[in-house]
Amino acid sequence: MKSSSGDPVCKLILLGNGSVGKSSIIARFVDDGFARQYKQTIGLDFFEKKIHLPHEKRVVLQVWDIGGQNINSKMLDKYIFGADIVFLCYDVTDPKSFADLDDWLDLARKPTPPPPDSNKKQYLYAVGNKIDLVGLRAVSEDAHHAFVATHKLAGGFLLSAHSGDNVLRTVHQIAGRAVGVDLSDFELSFLDKPVAAYALAPSPDENDPRTACADAIEAEDAAHERAKRRQKCTLM
Repeated sequence: MKSSSGDPVCKLILLGNGSVGKSSIIARFVDDGFARQYKQTIGLDFFEKKIHLPHEKRVVLQVWDIGGQNINSKMLDKYIFGADIVFLCYDVTDPKSFADLDDWLDLARKPTPPPPDSNKKQYLYAVGNKIDLVGLRAVSEDAHHAFVATHKLAGGFLLSAHSGDNVLRTVHQIAGRAVGVDLSDFELSFLDKPVAAYALAPSPDENDPRTACADAIEAEDAAHERAKRRQKCTLM
């Protein structure tokens, strides 16, 4: 797909359990200048930004947001359709969210009718969020890298939406790969920022630098989780 300016357009989607921080990652993108758009045909928001890369290359990156949709949602097929890049997101402090990546990966790889430009390659990445919570970490880097290798993914990233650590680097790296531009470590280093690590989970009373969008959607994610737990109790 091409934008009105003739630059390639890449669709990025985020999959993963509720409360792993997908919406906070998107909110961090918004803080970096992604503009909200709306796809009326399927009723979904997405955020869009033109990424400038070396060698005068540009790519329009669209980040699609479905808020608290769970793995059984009927909307997911429409959400995944035509995605160039898929983030399989988990919380490094939550082993279950990591174990459930197998189910999300199966969903991402589920055969669907090909989009018009079906010769495009789809890039799948494992993305571990909340690395700032050092003392609560429950999923090792070795396990992260083993998952990437075992499932032959395009790669993996470890980041913190809360602090911003590694977020910009990740965005530019995946955008570059999608259009055949491999950024060097030197080029990526300009996107890094010093980050403070937390030994404990932040208190609910702390001032959270995330956008209101992240808070609202993560509250929706949490509501989905509570509804699932209530349903299980009813069945029992």
